[in-house]
Amino acid sequence: MKKFTMKPILFMVVITIVYTAVLAGINAVTEERIALNEQLSEQLSFLYVLNMTPETIEAPTVNRLYQERVEEIQVDGDRLYEAYDEDGNLYAYIVPMVGGALWGELRGIVALAPDFETVLGIDFLSHSETPGLGGRIDEPEFKEQFRGIEIDPEADGDFLTYNPNPGGQVDAISGATGTSNAVRNIFNNTMQEFMSETREELNND
Repeated sequence: MKKFTMKPILFMVVITIVYTAVLAGINAVTEERIALNEQLSEQLSFLYVLNMTPETIEAPTVNRLYQERVEEIQVDGDRLYEAYDEDGNLYAYIVPMVGGALWGELRGIVALAPDFETVLGIDFLSHSETPGLGGRIDEPEFKEQFRGIEIDPEADGDFLTYNPNPGGQVDAISGATGTSNAVRNIFNNTMQEFMSETREELNND
């Protein structure tokens, strides 16, 4: 009969502790860098919808431009943003949008002209759509369609319509009907809430 030994168990315990410590150390070292990269990506999205993306994509340049042009405000407890041109004049309102897409939550932002009648740009901060299909919402060919489209602040829900429907402003993504419809619905729901509630508060300021 073989004699029982604790060595294999102790060895595995030691290995587990060592690997856990290594992973914890890597996480601690990279956590700040990851957070900074996420901040840079989000600031670039804000500048993109304003069509103010700097030629040099470096963190100090992006951060400085963002701080100069974008200001977070609260309206009845809702968060949105004001953007200013280089002369300090109000250039746009940036409205966060969020909703369920085909494979999970979609978060994005929409920039509106101060008269609320023109979309200056749209971008997506995060989503779980399929690469090569619904994930193509990140492609410039899709997003650039939104620049300059006119919307009716008094519309009853249908602020965005896809071609070839009457009044269509942009093209949906071929082969990604579910994601395209989700983008349209999230956009329309966000605009409906903004136009019916937040816009009045801004006009009264």
